[in-house]
Amino acid sequence: MISATSCGPLDIRLQPIGEAKGKSPLETSPATWTSTTLVFRMATLANESNPRKNRPAKPIPRLPLSAFSPPNSGTGEKFPLPPSPATVHPQVVYDAGFAVSSIDGLKSYASALGSSPDPRLAGVVVSLPDANLDSIEQITASSTVPVLAVSVPISKSSTPSSSSSHKLVYSTAFVQPAPSEAEAIKSALQSGVVTIDVQTDLSTEAGWESLEEFLTSVLGAKETEEPRPAIVLSNILPPPKALEMPTVTLLSHPSYIAYQGHSATVSFFESVYVSLSPPDWGAVPSPVDPNAKEWNKRIKMYLGPIIEAFGFNRIIFASSSPSSAKHDSVPANWYELAREAVAELGIDQEGVDAIFGGNAKAVYGSA
Repeated sequence: MISATSCGPLDIRLQPIGEAKGKSPLETSPATWTSTTLVFRMATLANESNPRKNRPAKPIPRLPLSAFSPPNSGTGEKFPLPPSPATVHPQVVYDAGFAVSSIDGLKSYASALGSSPDPRLAGVVVSLPDANLDSIEQITASSTVPVLAVSVPISKSSTPSSSSSHKLVYSTAFVQPAPSEAEAIKSALQSGVVTIDVQTDLSTEAGWESLEEFLTSVLGAKETEEPRPAIVLSNILPPPKALEMPTVTLLSHPSYIAYQGHSATVSFFESVYVSLSPPDWGAVPSPVDPNAKEWNKRIKMYLGPIIEAFGFNRIIFASSSPSSAKHDSVPANWYELAREAVAELGIDQEGVDAIFGGNAKAVYGSA
């Protein structure tokens, strides 16, 4: 039982019966402890076991003002901004594909480049529409631009050969897998680089699977460690028909999803490169043309997955391709569109130099 002793109108204290007067509950015998004593004892032990409980809280440290100041980078009180895409240019330009059909075409090439890439142009790969090898020296002699190599079509029966002083590279079109085509490319690879203009429908899974099957038949399921000439794929960056549907629809369209997945699969063939060449969308618009903005958006949509899969060391700039040559586009227009798209994706100067110059030089050699 607990007895109460009145100490005032509102002061009521509880005291265990039998507690010795003038003694605390801790000094009494455990036999006389009641529930009130046990609670008091437990609270005392808890305080003794936690000596930090009654300590004052440590003051929160204050950050110095320098933590909120920009680094001393020589830009005053502002953080440095990335360069404007309009100011990002490659140090040198190697054009990996310019199709000509006559002497006049190559004579006007330098003037058709315009003022942007012309001072930086270090070499060009001249693409002939036919295998008339006798005209190579006559056509290239009139060029004011160093010629890296001359691209001629592959004959299904034999690989072209010539006593030309220029390096020969070879081109062909791919529509569907065929053993004869695969053997012709294998033979051509023993002599030099091969450019494959992809004509199969890459808007479907079947089109991508046929391309992968064809590359496997040419290169094997697993590439050897021995270096081999490169295969450059054109007409896939960007692909045809990509300008036909709205951007919002294209983002979730099966063709774009297939493009992202299968471009990563093709990148596993280590000797395969991708040509950044004009798509088969019509004549390339000039930078001031209102259509240039839409072209820029679409180019970046397809350039992003290719850079992610292949890296910027396996993308080669070309001002024309077999598929786009029929539209008679101005090389300078495509250079500006391609350069701006690459720069707006945040590619650093090293990557820009590789795409527009270094990769072509590594694949085709210097002039």
